[in-house]
Amino acid sequence: MTNRVASGRVYKRVPTTSIHRPAVLEYARMPLRCAVVLPIVLALLWAGSAAAQDGDRTDSLTLRSYLIYDVTGDSIAAVMNRDQRQPIASLTKLMTAILTCERLRFDGRYILSEAEAKTFGVETMRASKMLELMLVPSNNEICRVAARRVSGSEQAFTAEMNAKARQLGLSDTRFANATGLPAADQYSTMDDVLLLARVALTYPRIRQAIRLSEVELAGKRYDGTLMPLYDRHPGLLGGKTGYTRAAGRCLVLLYTARGRDYIVITFGSKDVDAGFRDAELVLSRHGLYDGEVGEWE
Repeated sequence: MTNRVASGRVYKRVPTTSIHRPAVLEYARMPLRCAVVLPIVLALLWAGSAAAQDGDRTDSLTLRSYLIYDVTGDSIAAVMNRDQRQPIASLTKLMTAILTCERLRFDGRYILSEAEAKTFGVETMRASKMLELMLVPSNNEICRVAARRVSGSEQAFTAEMNAKARQLGLSDTRFANATGLPAADQYSTMDDVLLLARVALTYPRIRQAIRLSEVELAGKRYDGTLMPLYDRHPGLLGGKTGYTRAAGRCLVLLYTARGRDYIVITFGSKDVDAGFRDAELVLSRHGLYDGEVGEWE
């Protein structure tokens, strides 16, 4: 039996229903029947209009930006606020994963330090397991383990992350650590994260890892941070999550719908649950999801 470890330029704006206040009527000029019935009709119209507005409020997005990229058609299907620099939290780990794939060997095991072994319950670890732990349950410490194996220290590794960003053409991205935890002067944009995700998906080991819903190590099961979405979305192929108070909930989702593949990116939802709900709303509004949008509370 295993122990369970919990993971840690809009093209078209959807119009909002407006409330139209009824004009003042001169009841003295109306037949008695109208004077009695009309207030009731107006009250019903007012209630319906208010309910519609309440529904719009219920369906409102909390995120700051989103982008839908049609992988099959190689085109942007929808985007909002694509140029703003924002913190991206653990979406940073996509770059950590790229360097892990490029610089670590996958045909053997790495010896862990005493402190690392105590944290993970094993004395050695394969690079493939490091990759899974950083991408599925979004473990922060494993990113530092990989960084030390690649560059000797997280600081040196971060310099390599930024060098790789420049090489890839991520002109509006700067990393401050291997995890995406809060730090000064750390940011990216929608376009840069899309490029980062597309590059990451060219690595077969990353593509394989982000499709996992859980990871097992030393008799413990680490739930993936996308587990709640997997339960509701058969079109979800995989992805990466991120959350800090500064960044809000951020998502990169690999999604399939209508026989086409998509990369869906969201930044800045107000919290974890709102991030999942925002993703469902974006998918629904752009015809990629036919199911009910959950309350996520």
